[in-house]
Amino acid sequence: MIIKKDLFKEDKIGLFAPDGVEFIYNVLENLGYYKDFSKNFTTEEARSHGLQSIEILCNLELIEIFSWGIHIPKISKRDFSKRELIEYLREVWFVGASTQDFYSMPMIKYKDWYLKALEEKGLTHTTHWKTFVKEQIGDLEQWIEEVRP
Repeated sequence: MIIKKDLFKEDKIGLFAPDGVEFIYNVLENLGYYKDFSKNFTTEEARSHGLQSIEILCNLELIEIFSWGIHIPKISKRDFSKRELIEYLREVWFVGASTQDFYSMPMIKYKDWYLKALEEKGLTHTTHWKTFVKEQIGDLEQWIEEVRP
């Protein structure tokens, strides 16, 4: 089980980089799947860890869907509650999904307020993420709480 505290550990901090969430496989990669080939990203455990992590990011008001992929839901994006979003992802993300399958699933992005706050702290597209967090932000979890609208 993934809990919020786990996501802020140094080995998973890449999840909070501006490009850390675009495709579902990016989320899994930042949880250690793909990097450690003994951790199979096609399992129920990987799916569960990914969904839990996405739910935590939703609860932090950090992310939103910017493309629904090939499975466009029947209700509009504005009508989706966090719970409905996770349920929808649970429906379309099947156990055994390959990297190729993730291309047709919903795509995620960080909300503009978060990206803008990072830029205001000095983040550029060439900045080393872990060094930036360590030297410019410190406690990322606390910083997010402080700057979140």
